[in-house]
Amino acid sequence: MQNRFRLKGASLEEVVPEPDVLAEAVAPAVALAGAAPAHELQGAAIAALLEEADAAELSLHRPGNAGLSTESPDFAELLEQLGAGLRGPGAGAAAVPNNRNRQEPGAAPAPATASEPTAGVYLAVAEAPVSEPAAPRVSLPVPLSGVGDLVVLVGLGDDALDTALAMSTAAGGADVRTAGKLSAYGHLHVEGRQGATAARAHAVLTDQTVMVAFGLGRARDALARLQSVAALSADQVWVVVDAGRKPEDSARWVGVLAAQLDITAVAVVGAAETATPETVNSLGLPVGWIDSGPARPARV
Repeated sequence: MQNRFRLKGASLEEVVPEPDVLAEAVAPAVALAGAAPAHELQGAAIAALLEEADAAELSLHRPGNAGLSTESPDFAELLEQLGAGLRGPGAGAAAVPNNRNRQEPGAAPAPATASEPTAGVYLAVAEAPVSEPAAPRVSLPVPLSGVGDLVVLVGLGDDALDTALAMSTAAGGADVRTAGKLSAYGHLHVEGRQGATAARAHAVLTDQTVMVAFGLGRARDALARLQSVAALSADQVWVVVDAGRKPEDSARWVGVLAAQLDITAVAVVGAAETATPETVNSLGLPVGWIDSGPARPARV
């Protein structure tokens, strides 16, 4: 028994007190126990001390013993450090609510740090003056050139035919026909809706566009021919105006057609033969064709 409890550099007597000392230590417990015999209490106290001595010896000889008690402040600090290492960087910051930016009602705003841009920076970007977009370039009207499209050109005399032929050449070839008071050798004549539908069908088979040159005859016949033009159900209706005629005369018959039909644009003929071709602008319609070619945007 004596060798079992010997510690390094210490005897059992140095670790376990004398029996008289043990008796004095357990006397209060004996008084509280009352009915329990004194020798039994003394024996129990000695056994408890022996067990504590065994535990102390094992603790001293255990490798890597740090001598920490689970109830010591150092042990609690160690657990806190281990927990911080397991959580990883940034985890603790996410768990703690950030109250730096929270302000009490009526409190002055906290000054922003260098790493935190103020709201004014974002507002300055959002409210920066934006340059007004440039005015969109006006696209001039052009005659349709799709397969099976029907374009009707209405003019006095044979003005419409010359323009239809010029448009056909520019498009690489089209099925040019006549209608109204205008007829020409080598060109089929279109009468009414059925004739226009047949012309469309033939154009689809030949991969072409239909150009119909409609002759009004004289300017005063514009109203009488109005229904004939409308019956063709054209995809586009152009009016062919001679720039050398009086603007008032041209405006009269063009106005009759424009009141009932959707006029796409004006095709001007004779512009090179007059000093004032700009008088066609008084018609209030866009100019898409001049003499033998498409109109070009005016220079600013």
